[in-house]
Amino acid sequence: MTLIPTIYNADTLGIRPDLIDREITSWADLLDPAFKGKASILNIPSIGIMDAAMVCEAMGEVTYGDKGNMTQEEIDKTIAVMIDAKKAGQFRAFWKSFDESVNLMASGEVVIQSMWSPAVAAVRSKGIACKYQPLKEGYRAWGGGIGLAKHLSGLELEAAYEYIDWYLSGWVGAYLNRQGYYSAAPETAKKFMSEDEWGFWMEGKAAEGDILSPDGKVMEKAGAVRDGGSYEERMGSVACWNSVMDENKHMVRKWNEFIAA
Repeated sequence: MTLIPTIYNADTLGIRPDLIDREITSWADLLDPAFKGKASILNIPSIGIMDAAMVCEAMGEVTYGDKGNMTQEEIDKTIAVMIDAKKAGQFRAFWKSFDESVNLMASGEVVIQSMWSPAVAAVRSKGIACKYQPLKEGYRAWGGGIGLAKHLSGLELEAAYEYIDWYLSGWVGAYLNRQGYYSAAPETAKKFMSEDEWGFWMEGKAAEGDILSPDGKVMEKAGAVRDGGSYEERMGSVACWNSVMDENKHMVRKWNEFIAA
């Protein structure tokens, strides 16, 4: 599949710093017994398995040749660690949707979990402490894009290209950046952001004024600095990229065993 890039980001664990009494520094902290019954991981196999691999490697349980394209043996070892943790009662829940992750964190039922940048922002916009915690092992990164369907021709094809051109022309990019994502065309997105917004989201600078979410809610107060810092700091610390593995079918079967265990 050939895609025109539109969006990407570096993901890490979200935490409730007000409910955790120590520093979180490693992916291994997700399975720390101190958080038994208060941890969560996302239940989307192709993404969850990568978070699980970051955890297992940080714990010293599994060594990977390529986390983005695991062997069957690596997948089996990873799932075995996660099943043991599940049976020990480590996980409060397994979330599939943005709203589920926000509700788990905002309620305090979960204090450490896989999270997406806008979900952290959504919890903060409720006035609740939530941090997208940089970890010593680095980030799990992902990217997305728009593809043209093979059957398109004539006016439909022209309309599709026009949509992609608009998508990358800046307004959407700025909207994505304000959620903590990165636009694939940053130079156009910059034109639709204030200097303060660009400094906060992209350059790791302290906000001079309040930082607003795309829908206009105050997300960060003046003086705040983005979790993880600048674009260079965050994307420069990527440890693995989400991908469809050669052993994808085996991985999905094993992941489902984990969820059902």
